[in-house]
Amino acid sequence: MRGPLRIGAGIGSLAALVSLGTLASCSHRNLDPGGASFVLDGGRPGDAGATDVAGRDAATTVDAAGGFDGAPGVDAGGSPCVTGTVPLPWTTAASAVLRLDVAATADTAAAINRQAKQTDVRTYGRDGTVIAGFQFGADSQFTHYDDSRFLLVARGTTGDFVATALAPDLLQGTRLYTATANATEHMLDVVVLSSTSIVLITDEHFVNVATGAIVPWSTVFGAADRDTFKSGRIYGAAARSDRLLLAWGAGGALHLAVLDAAGNLVARSDDASYLGYLGSETTTAIPYDTGLLMFDGNPVRATQIGFDLSRVPLGQNMLLQTFYRTVPQVAAVTVLGRPVAFWLTVFPGTDNTQGSTPHQLYGCQLDVAALPRCQTAPLIAATGLTGYAVAQQPVAAAAFVDGSFAIAHTDADGNSWLRMANLNCGRDHSVP
Repeated sequence: MRGPLRIGAGIGSLAALVSLGTLASCSHRNLDPGGASFVLDGGRPGDAGATDVAGRDAATTVDAAGGFDGAPGVDAGGSPCVTGTVPLPWTTAASAVLRLDVAATADTAAAINRQAKQTDVRTYGRDGTVIAGFQFGADSQFTHYDDSRFLLVARGTTGDFVATALAPDLLQGTRLYTATANATEHMLDVVVLSSTSIVLITDEHFVNVATGAIVPWSTVFGAADRDTFKSGRIYGAAARSDRLLLAWGAGGALHLAVLDAAGNLVARSDDASYLGYLGSETTTAIPYDTGLLMFDGNPVRATQIGFDLSRVPLGQNMLLQTFYRTVPQVAAVTVLGRPVAFWLTVFPGTDNTQGSTPHQLYGCQLDVAALPRCQTAPLIAATGLTGYAVAQQPVAAAAFVDGSFAIAHTDADGNSWLRMANLNCGRDHSVP
């Protein structure tokens, strides 16, 4: 049985992250955070002016193989969108598939690799300076907290959940709250509703680590849905100060729910067949406008979801195509109020349906009123990835407050990268 929530007595600064004693899941500090170097990517010598990455009338064209001016294999550092490139220390292997994530404060980007035995975090300055590296326990959540700090929720020495606000050096921390936890449950997501309301989604409970609310899913949704988060994926969550909007599912199902800060169910909606082929495996959703903006399918479809559980399909994007038998992973951010989605695509080539055309990492600056096109289509990385397994390749992004962003991805050689980029590289176009 769960005991009562224990709030940390006093919110105080923790030297050396509570001397690594409070958090059992802090395994060790990596004094060489990957040995990453930073490469300025302002474009190739001689490139001038904005580049229309549609690849038609640009000064620097991009061919279907991902090369520039016909030269295959050129890294996307040549893209005017990319202002800097950081090689990350992780490589893909059959036994260690990368699960990348990105979080950002005003001046720092954190690249996160969630593995079976640990959560590896590396932080970098906006100029690419290596700041820190730290390996936390596998059952940890790491995300943005405020303009200068990240939020870590990890298991303490007693096995309880400990929420800590961390500086970018991953060493200086402020302990926020502690909540009791079952040994059998695992953290799936953490959502900051406000500075005094932090909701942790586990596969067994709704936990507000700040207020003390701990509710089993069988109470929230009913006994039949006790294991709803053990069998399904969370697609995304949006927060208000007193409300949480969740989207999750399995197979073709889309489940939506609004909960209050105490874990009470406000409203719920279920659609057993909204998502198409392989939809639930790659569906993602980001906070946008007054709810969520969800991406799924092939061609990529966007759906706007409100806190009233209204669901408005906005259409499919017909510009950034991919192979018909795969469904791309979409990473999206909101840049200065406008959504930008990134995924691996054959664009600007064509889909030959045979899995041989390399997929490159492009972004699509969306106009939700005209989704079939992109207002700009910035090239982020010439990955060289081929085959239907591109759907399993990780892509993750986070936006800075000034409109630039950091994005992590892999390439055909199994390497992983963190790119600092912006949208100043492309001209508007209206390719349908």
